[in-house]
Amino acid sequence: MAVSELLCFFITLAVAVIVGTVFYKLGFPAGAMVGALIGVSALNILTGWAFMPAAVKNLTKTVAGLFVGMSMTMEMVRNMKRLFKPVIVLVGVIFTLCLSAGTLLYHVTGLDAVTALFCVAPGGLTDMTLMTMDMGGDAAVVAVLQVLRLLSVYCISMPLARILGKKLGGFVHENPKSSVEKKPLSREEKRKGMVLAAVVALIGGAVGLGLAELLHFSVLVLIGAMVTTAAVNIKTGKLYMPKAVRRAVQILSGALIATGVTADSLEKLKTVILPAVFICCGFVLINLVLALLLHRVCKLDMATAVLSSSAGGATEAALAAPDLNADPSVVSVLQISRLICTTSFYPLLVQLLYQLL
Repeated sequence: MAVSELLCFFITLAVAVIVGTVFYKLGFPAGAMVGALIGVSALNILTGWAFMPAAVKNLTKTVAGLFVGMSMTMEMVRNMKRLFKPVIVLVGVIFTLCLSAGTLLYHVTGLDAVTALFCVAPGGLTDMTLMTMDMGGDAAVVAVLQVLRLLSVYCISMPLARILGKKLGGFVHENPKSSVEKKPLSREEKRKGMVLAAVVALIGGAVGLGLAELLHFSVLVLIGAMVTTAAVNIKTGKLYMPKAVRRAVQILSGALIATGVTADSLEKLKTVILPAVFICCGFVLINLVLALLLHRVCKLDMATAVLSSSAGGATEAALAAPDLNADPSVVSVLQISRLICTTSFYPLLVQLLYQLL
């Protein structure tokens, strides 16, 4: 790593930690993540210095997968069959609404069909931008509007999950003080649990990284860590990780997303104000429609339904779930199912619609 990159990394990390901590202390929903996102975005727009090594991204996914896996228990496995219906509803409805929104965006703006359809893709920022480039769309526009999509999720959908969860019912944790620690542990048990959790997650993350590079599917890093930690936690129930580590991962997640926001992106945004407003409003509406369907048809609590149907990242949604009284295991399963389907099938549907349009 060059010295300049190392310096930029430390500056980025410092801004993310400071602003993320301030937002967290102020009680903002998912404040650590949102604060880091806003702070590092401002840094990058003003200076262009924001930088996060690729290894940090993989580490973040690994630790996020660890926390998701630790939320899974034998009881959750027994109830997994009930999530089949929510997955079908979520994927089917969100694909229909997003493809319809992309088609409308194409007709009412000057965007080409590929760009318009990927602007509203319910997938990862990096994955969707790279796919846009591969299919000849305007990746810069997609990157800007995908960041705004994520901002609308963090600034609107997450507070909405908290509000509706309080009014209509949220997930009740076995221990409201922690979604990971189920019973009081001694200092020695915590130490051993942390070491075991770290080793298991790193092994799973490494396997997932290898498969991700082979199959070009980056979410496999998170899935690998999640599967291994879930398996060990279901079998032993001895894994442990402090809540402070989860907060640190939220800050890193926000910083990673913000590195995609640049001064050039801000200039580009001036030409796509209408699509930006359309996308932000559209995804909030889609989120509400899906949440109500999941709540009424699939009987999920409202906080979990809102967060599960938000078009944010699986990593970010799963990390934010405990703070918003949502069920992290259900959120992660539904979010990852959406990401798998989006990455696997959405480009094929875009290609088909592109030919028709």
